[in-house]
Order: sequence, then C-alpha cells, then structure tokens
Amino acid sequence: MRTAPDLLPEGSVLLHIGPPKTGSTAIQRALHGSRAALAEHGVLYPGKRMRAQAAGAAVLGIGASVGRAEPKIARWHALVEEIRQSDLSRVCLSQEPFARADDAAVGRILDGLGADRTHVLYVARRLDRLVPSHWQERVKAWNELSFEDFLHRVLEEPDGPQGRRLWAPQDVGSVVGRWAARVGHDRVTVLVADEDDRDLIPRTFETMLGLPDGMLVPPPDRSNASLSFVEAEAIRRLNRTAREDGWSPREYWKLVQRGVVPALAHRDRSADARLRGLPDWALEQVADRAEQQIEALVGSGVRVVGDPEQLRIRGRVEPAPVPPPVTAVDLDLLADVVSGIRSGSAQLQERRTPRALGSPPEELGARELLRRLAGRAARRLGVRRS
Repeated sequence: MRTAPDLLPEGSVLLHIGPPKTGSTAIQRALHGSRAALAEHGVLYPGKRMRAQAAGAAVLGIGASVGRAEPKIARWHALVEEIRQSDLSRVCLSQEPFARADDAAVGRILDGLGADRTHVLYVARRLDRLVPSHWQERVKAWNELSFEDFLHRVLEEPDGPQGRRLWAPQDVGSVVGRWAARVGHDRVTVLVADEDDRDLIPRTFETMLGLPDGMLVPPPDRSNASLSFVEAEAIRRLNRTAREDGWSPREYWKLVQRGVVPALAHRDRSADARLRGLPDWALEQVADRAEQQIEALVGSGVRVVGDPEQLRIRGRVEPAPVPPPVTAVDLDLLADVVSGIRSGSAQLQERRTPRALGSPPEELGARELLRRLAGRAARRLGVRRS
C-alpha cells in the first residue's frame, strides 16, 4: 500500500489531475519554468503557459472562469496534437480540474491522450487544511460568503453547488475508481500529501518522469500563496461592491483577479490574522469525511505513495477558532488594494473593454475609474491608521 513511485515506461503520459489546493500550482510553476530542461531529459510539458486552462475546461465542458471567453474545443485538440507529434520519451500534463471529470469527460480525455499509455496521478490532502484554502479560492472567484457561512453551506448542503464543487474532487474512491475503470488500477497512483514534507510532490514527479533529483523547484514567488484572513475579508467586501455596482465578469477578472490579488501577493502578512483550521462544530463533520476518505483509499486497489494515516484528523487536530470579524483595514492594505485596482483598470483601458461601472468607455478614463473605486474601497472596507 505505501509504495515508492515507479519510473514510467517510455511513451507514457503522466496525467496529474490535482485536485485543486493540493499543491498543483507549485508543481505547475516548476514544470513550466523547467520546460527546456525537461525536454533535454526527454519529457514534454505541452502548451506554452503554466497550465493549459482553456484546453482543459473545453474538454471537461465546464465553461469559462470568471471574465474569460468560452473555451473552444480546438484548444484541446491542438494540445493533443502537440502530444501526438512529440518524439520525447514521456509527457506530463497537469490539469487539476480533471478531478471533477465525469465518466463522459474521462472518456473524451483518454480518447485524446491514449488510455493505453496514460498513468493518472491524484494527490490527497488533509481536509482541515484544504477546506480553508478552498474558501479563499472561492473568495477570489467572486464568492461573498463568510468563512463560517461557507462552512455551513458545504456541510449542510453537500450536494448543493458549493458543496459539490468542494467535496466531489475530494471523493477519493469515486474519482480514482472512475479513472481506474478506464486505465486500470495499476496505472492510477494516489500521492498522500505530507504537510511537513513540501518536497514529496516534486520528488514523486521527478521519479515518475525520470528526472534528476531537485530539478523541479517552484520559483520563489508568492503569487498563489494563501491569503491572510484580513485580505480575504477585504476581497469579500470588494466582491459585494462589485456585485452592487454591476461590474461585468470581465471587469471583475481584470480589476480583482488580475489587479488586486497579485498586488497583495508580496505584502508582509506576518501580523495579519489567519485561518488556522476549522472551528469545533465543523471539525467533527470534516473528520468524519476524512475517515471515509482513508477507508476508500485503502480499499481502492490503486497504487498509494505515502501514508493514508496522514489524512486522519480525529485525535490529531485541534479546533481553531475563526478570527474576529474584520471591521477595518490598515492604510497599507488599502494602498495595495487601490494599487491593484489601478493596475487592473489600466488593463481594461488598454483592451477598450465596454462599459466600466455603468459608463461608456469614452466617458470613463483610467483616472476616473481609479478615483471611484478608491473612494468606494475606503468607505466600504473601512480604514484605520497604523
């Protein structure tokens, strides 16, 4: 059960299916930053960007992310063609949304990649660490729910939209069973993440792809680092403002996701309140799910790297109170928010995006957009002097 990863045979496709918030972005950054070196060692990381997001969304049939154009299936076909034409020994494709694939989508993906040469890699992470991270990601995707409201929603309505998005990719038994039914149990590997061993994931990729030890090192940036609780609350308030003011999805994407979130990435968060885990009422319910996860993994019949007991919560993890409500933010955080909005507004102006905050583009320049947003941010977020 607790095996070491194996080197994949030549001609194999290593398909990493995530799921989200299990270290996917870090390994994708490492792969993307090492494309040339990967090729020298006989490994293709297809596409040109960190992840082929549009291609993956198209073959899944899940639609576009906030503000993006609807993905075209031609993107997936182009990715598949690049893989087919490669003469390198192995291929690595990382698509964390593929953990959400239903039977039909699994079929489409494997028809393109070749079911007979695909090896699937899934990463399981401790749920008390994953759930707060998932909430933060949803906040960055225009979700207005507070952390406690979000917990109530996903635990009381697990089959609702919010619950399905969180729990379905974490259902180890269902996810790996769906893929194993097509590629075989011997070609599905579950890697159990170890919160104290950040090198486990890149080492596993290196072994399976035949790469030198230490080659896959994520770049030292914090662009996808977890938000502090204060930052998440600031963005949640901004989400409410965006909704009330009628921002278009494209405006939200540019102003918040491409503007504010990157502007916050390099803040000193050491003094900020953070989510340290789950409150007691939620921890017990999530602990039940963790035990079901372990049982499903042990009985799955697939290859397991790491110790399934790493997923256990009950008896190992203490409840963590939710930080007090945020009623004001300091001037430094507000300055970063406004700086991000300014950057995002410049992107909107460059692309001549129609309608910003209810005004036609010829009537609303970047400075006016910034002035309006800065005023609203100050009023609605609140300001306190450091």
